[in-house]
Amino acid sequence: MTKRILVLFVDNSSGVLTRICLLFSQKGFNILSITCSVTCYPNISRMTIVTEGDEAQISQIVKQTAKLIEIHSVFLLNNENIIERDLLLLKIEAKENNKKSLLDIVDKYGAKIRDEFSGGIITELTDKPEAIDKFLEDISSFKILEQSRTGITAMEKGDKIPTIDL
Repeated sequence: MTKRILVLFVDNSSGVLTRICLLFSQKGFNILSITCSVTCYPNISRMTIVTEGDEAQISQIVKQTAKLIEIHSVFLLNNENIIERDLLLLKIEAKENNKKSLLDIVDKYGAKIRDEFSGGIITELTDKPEAIDKFLEDISSFKILEQSRTGITAMEKGDKIPTIDL
């Protein structure tokens, strides 16, 4: 099974996300990550969905998704030619005896310290999903107090621009 990223341009209206998730569920597809935001057209949202499957399965879900009335366009991104990012906010316990080693790891990954409080810090890291996974692995010896991760957003490199069927 290969991880694939779909970009959907959808109506910015209530119930659209529910219908898309229901379709994925009915077809037996797991959504690994989903992000959604309004585009430069206020009535259109860009949804990025990460799923996995073989080529036949991915082709099927693209075709089925494109049939939904609220969908304007569906694009399957080329995994070899994309910029993908994920955002992690992490609240970590930091005691005087381990704070330096914690800050060394934070520095190593280029994470930003967004808040320092008595007993801990909040960091922000935006990077490829694999780098965030590695950061979490490296920091696992520290007590994580809270974690929030956005999910993947992605765009193909170069001058190729997806069209939105308005």
